[in-house]
Amino acid sequence: MNLDLQTQALRERVSKLEALVRFLYKHLGVTYIQGDFDLDPADKEVAEWLKQRNELKAIAAYRSIHNVSLPEAKAAVDEIRMGLGL
Repeated sequence: MNLDLQTQALRERVSKLEALVRFLYKHLGVTYIQGDFDLDPADKEVAEWLKQRNELKAIAAYRSIHNVSLPEAKAAVDEIRMGLGL
């Protein structure tokens, strides 16, 4: 397996694990509060779309900026949203 395929497989596994953790938090009724959140300057546009409550545009922007799959972008945007407290 080449490095790109391995990286992609790991990213997909991480995305699935993050989704599972979000499910468990919701199921258990707990909220994860991250300490200091440093927004990557590249994700400023993503944050702006989230502040406007437009998740689809935020995901599209994240995918465009980072060239990642839809599940990866969704997981990353969810993490940014939580970090921003939205």
